[in-house]
Amino acid sequence: MTTVSNIIEEINQKKWNDTDALGQLRLIRNVLLSETDWMANSDVTMSDAWKTYRQELRDITKTFNSINDKDFAFPTKPTE
Repeated sequence: MTTVSNIIEEINQKKWNDTDALGQLRLIRNVLLSETDWMANSDVTMSDAWKTYRQELRDITKTFNSINDKDFAFPTKPTE
């Protein structure tokens, strides 16, 4: 299974350039979303906190273009 830390390590090793920055952001965001896709199954009741987290992940590229942007941070994963 691909993890976010593995992807960030790969990005650092390949020294992706700035034109790839949005692609890097989307790649990590997609992994984080895929880790929670099971919650969207019809037999699972997703809490509002998880719905908000997933929406914030989907919307992150509306605010940021790179993981290196000032004030960038992925949303905090709920603990509930």
